[in-house]
Amino acid sequence: VDTHDPYDAERFTLLTTKTVHFQRHGQGYHNLFANVTRELLGTEIDSDDTNPSQNPFVRPELQDSPLTGLGRSEALSRRAFVNSHTAPQIVIVSPLHRAIQTALISFDRFHTSGVPFLAHEGCREQLGLFTCNKALPISQTKVDFPTIDFSLITHGEEDALWIPHAREEPLDESDRVYRFLTEFLMHRPEDEIAVVCHSAWLFSMCNTVMDCGGDESLESWFDTSELRSMKVSFYKESQHKL
Repeated sequence: VDTHDPYDAERFTLLTTKTVHFQRHGQGYHNLFANVTRELLGTEIDSDDTNPSQNPFVRPELQDSPLTGLGRSEALSRRAFVNSHTAPQIVIVSPLHRAIQTALISFDRFHTSGVPFLAHEGCREQLGLFTCNKALPISQTKVDFPTIDFSLITHGEEDALWIPHAREEPLDESDRVYRFLTEFLMHRPEDEIAVVCHSAWLFSMCNTVMDCGGDESLESWFDTSELRSMKVSFYKESQHKL
């Protein structure tokens, strides 16, 4: 998977190239609580701490945290750019509420014009420990977002994909990103696609899965609601006979 063109044509065969607009969700309540906690503690949060008073990401009331008012405003601020610079034929969303909300706000024109919005487990945020990344029952999510296609969602009512006592290992997350790109996205018939998801997932994609050629503008952490448009090329290694 590559975002530029460094490969030797004799060694690698180009399979397909797609225009993909990757967007992180706007500010969620877990982000807001994290900012407040850092100010109160005067230090960074220990992400592996299971104490909700020290680590807001494990607070039970923040399960599948939605957008804040600021997060909605951030998503809305992207709408003019989205309308003038993108033309996705499908919008892929993480099934977590904040990602769906962001997509519906930023890509509103495409939603109202009938472009399909499809939820996919493969672009969910890092699984495990963080309650904010634990999906609400799928029956509730379907009621909240009746125009989203959830036919590919498998986590069920209790979110069987989420691990309560440990965060998903970085290698496992990278493997999940890779599978999403090569087993799903690459095979989509659309040439232009939007993917609305999460910061750690996107950071993993740009630094451990894609070859971004050292481009810091692509490899850096996504801000809330930030959107980056990429030409993504998929290659396979050519088989040479001796």
